[in-house]
Amino acid sequence: MSNYRRSYVPGGVFFLTLVTYRRIPLFSDVENISLLRKAMAKMRTEKPFDITAAVVLPDHLHFIWSLPPDDSNYSSASVSV
Repeated sequence: MSNYRRSYVPGGVFFLTLVTYRRIPLFSDVENISLLRKAMAKMRTEKPFDITAAVVLPDHLHFIWSLPPDDSNYSSASVSV
């Protein structure tokens, strides 16, 4: 089992990679990208952060997120559409 180390820095900038289950190319479908945008917009109203950069590929995503000065918990972001 992997032993991941996570850095929790208030106001930090974090590079995140998210991969779809079994690398299914969900984001080849424009409708799924639209749903992703809606989910991200909702999440940002509940947990404020800045999206500095984003790359959407068919089976994975890359983000650079900047958190507010008093927030270090990037892994708590969870939302449903």
